[in-house]
Order: sequence, then structure tokens, then C-alpha cells
Amino acid sequence: MSIARSIAGFAVCFLAVHGAAQDIHFGQFYNAPLVINPAQAGDIDGDQRFALIHREQWRSVGSPFRTDAFSYDVPVFRGRLNGRYLGVGINAYSDKAGSTRFGDTQANLSLSYAIRSGTESLLAFGLQGGYGNRSAVLDGMRWDSQFNGAGYNPDLPTNESIANSSSSFVDFGAGVLAKGEWKNGMRWKGGVSAFHLNQAEVSLFGSNADRLLRRYVAHGELRIDGEKWIWLPKFFVAQQGASREINMGGLLHRRIGVDSRYTNDKNSSAFYFGCFYRVNDAVVPTVQFEWKRRLMAGLSYDVNISKLRAQTSYRGGMEVSLQWIGVFEDKRMRLPNKGIR
Repeated sequence: MSIARSIAGFAVCFLAVHGAAQDIHFGQFYNAPLVINPAQAGDIDGDQRFALIHREQWRSVGSPFRTDAFSYDVPVFRGRLNGRYLGVGINAYSDKAGSTRFGDTQANLSLSYAIRSGTESLLAFGLQGGYGNRSAVLDGMRWDSQFNGAGYNPDLPTNESIANSSSSFVDFGAGVLAKGEWKNGMRWKGGVSAFHLNQAEVSLFGSNADRLLRRYVAHGELRIDGEKWIWLPKFFVAQQGASREINMGGLLHRRIGVDSRYTNDKNSSAFYFGCFYRVNDAVVPTVQFEWKRRLMAGLSYDVNISKLRAQTSYRGGMEVSLQWIGVFEDKRMRLPNKGIR
């Protein structure tokens, strides 16, 4: 155990001094809209959206990596700009790795401007700016010198000169989003974005060698309506330095209950299930439930199929999400209930 922890400490120090750590990622990337593209601020069917997502990974090989993120966004002036809108969103996340809690905490403000043509067609441009902090807590680690032959003794000196450290930085990103509908009724949406445009220095020990490498993202999805089921294929691609993530798959979706055909009283619920494949890393089965077009809860699990599968026994990470889309004023029209006499 002491050797493992020493290796972990060395790895943290090496990354802090020399490494270019990669950004957070989610299996349910489509439920973290402002993490993948600031142009998605305000792209909702309601007046406001609140989203939470939690990820826990690698519990099977030691202290887990935990990532928590939330976002809130609104489309402003949508009723006054002839279909256009200004999207405003905030999002924050905390990403901590292992027993050292090495990782980033960051908060961002996203602004988007969307131009609409028709009911479904949209082109939006987004900017994002934020403030972050990278840190590592090393005083809780166990070192070889603290094992006295019979067991671990925290009162023994560590014989290590590494102190807790942190580094703060500002960060900027931008993105473009487009969506529309083809003549056959199939809807599409896609976007591209770039993060860490200023490549901020994030070294924990005063070196300028550790910078946030730019991350480039492309994402897209389709909506294919059937008689009873709706198919939602999706993809996500990210490139940051030499690291690349490709995630593709889809969800099947079926509504529960009946919406009115004559009024805009839409309050049916829906059930989703599907699977995604993160290339050379994991298979991600996913289920979601939507309640009355307002509250969405999702659950997914990464089944690890990478080279680490022998050590992890195919166990990767669990992810849960919660999303709420609300309205400031209920404008739905309901037919009068006259009853039968």
C-alpha cells in the first residue's frame, strides 16, 4: 500500500510540474450543455434550465475520481427580438482525483446570440469566460518512511518536502451552434467549440511549462420520429493536445401519456434508454426518465474495456444527472372540462 501511495504522490507531482492534464468529461455529454459548447446557453424549449451532473470513476482501483458540475441558463428577450434571443448561462465544476484531491475547480459565464429562421432553424454564437483554481492536497498521504514495520504511524516524519499548493487562472472559450429540420421531418443539431483559448498557466510549483492546452470539440445529434419510438443518435469528439475522445451512440425515446392535439397543453412524460461507445475506453449503457416535459433524471455506467480492464474487472464509473426546464409563466391553454351529464 505504501508503494502505491508513493507512486500516486509522484504521479501527482509529475503532472503538476510537467503534465498537461486533460479536461473533465462526461458519458452523458448531452446533459452538460455548457461544458461542451457556450453557444448552447439559452437553447431550451422553456424559459430556464438548471442542470446537475455527478461522476465517480475508478473506485475499483483505489480512491475514486469525482467530478461535479452544475449549470443554469436562460434565453433573454426571446419574445422581443422576433425569434432571436440572447442566451445567458453560468456553470461551475469541481474535479478531484484520488486521495490527493488533485484537480480543478472552475466557474464560467457564457453568453450566446441566436438568430432564428422558422420554428426549428437556429444559428447561435457563444463566448465563455471564467476563473479557475488548480490544487493538490498532499499532507494526507502516506509515505514509506511512516511505516515502522508493524504498520502505519502518522506521527513519523514523511521525509518529503512537497507542500500543498494551488494555482489560479482565467480562462476563455467560444463556440457555434446550428440546428434545423429537413423536409422529411428529421431534426438535426450540431456545433463546434474551442476552450482554453488563452492557454493559461496552471503550474503548482511556479513553472511556466504547465499550460492548459486548447481543447477543440465537435458534437451533433439527430431526432428521427417513428410511429411509437423516437431515435436520438448523438456523437461527441474532443481533441486536447495528443489526447482524443470519441463518444457515439444513441437513445430510444417513447412518450408516456398523451399530449393535447388541439392546444399547447404538453405535459406527457417519457422514458429513454440506449448505449454509447467511448472509443478504446468504455461502453456506456444509459437510462433516463422525463417527467411532464420539465424534470429529467439520467443514470449511466461506464463498463471499462480499455487496457485497464484486467485491473478494473470492467468497472469504470457511475454517472447521474438531473435537469429541470421551467417557465416563468404558464401559458399553456387547456380545453374546458364540461363533464358528462
